[in-house]
Amino acid sequence: AVLLAGCATTPNSKTSNKRQVEKAQIEQRLNQIFDAAEKKDFDRLESYHLYGPGFTKFAPESPTRMDAAAARKGERDGLQAVNDLFMKAQDLKIDVFGKTGIATFMFDYGFKAGTNTVQKQARATLVFVKEAGEWRIIHEHFSPSKPGQ
Repeated sequence: AVLLAGCATTPNSKTSNKRQVEKAQIEQRLNQIFDAAEKKDFDRLESYHLYGPGFTKFAPESPTRMDAAAARKGERDGLQAVNDLFMKAQDLKIDVFGKTGIATFMFDYGFKAGTNTVQKQARATLVFVKEAGEWRIIHEHFSPSKPGQ
């Protein structure tokens, strides 16, 4: 009986392999998101979001939860105002629960605004939903890594 109980709790290798593939897909999508933002390719960037009534975002630039329209406008306005943007996910952790994926990471980014070079770090959480075979963002949450940033 002990042997059977041990086998019952062993992860299914097929499920484990599928989860690893999905984690890799989400990491690839995150890199695509960064690339589109850095290149100011707004159509491509927006295609990686599941904008609609279920979309939400929390960010330091807004005191309230943003809906799809506010998040889209904020991203466009913010990205248009900067040059030489670079983005990187440090300490990336991705978990997959069925058709939902959660990526948490330290978000290192920098840009030029006028003659100033700005470098920042934030804590980030992106929630993805797999729809029509594609991982798309349904929720974003960014907060300063240090109070007052």
